[in-house]
Amino acid sequence: MNKKVKALKKAMNKALHDSHSRLLDNALAQRVEVTCPDKLREMYPDFTDLQITRMARLNHKINVANDFLIEEQYYWLNPKERPAGGIEYQAELFEERVFDEDEELSIIQSEQVDIDDK
Repeated sequence: MNKKVKALKKAMNKALHDSHSRLLDNALAQRVEVTCPDKLREMYPDFTDLQITRMARLNHKINVANDFLIEEQYYWLNPKERPAGGIEYQAELFEERVFDEDEELSIIQSEQVDIDDK
């Protein structure tokens, strides 16, 4: 290999390593989101119980995703320490939820079809 190719590969490897280091540093600097409904209720007294519950669930997802990012970046930077079984990923938290179609929505859609046909 010529010197330019070696220099380019070295620069790319350094940039990649620096990028993973930056991601790790940013993830470590994130504050842990509050997931306790009681504490959230104190912080947001005007929110309904449903809003508090949803916020607690969302904050939990944020915390789990950040923890995964921290582990992934750490093990990328330290591959010898990576566990043989891989990093635990809680896929069930991030599955797309399927909702039953709203009855009112289906009525509106059927009425819209009737209007379009005229």
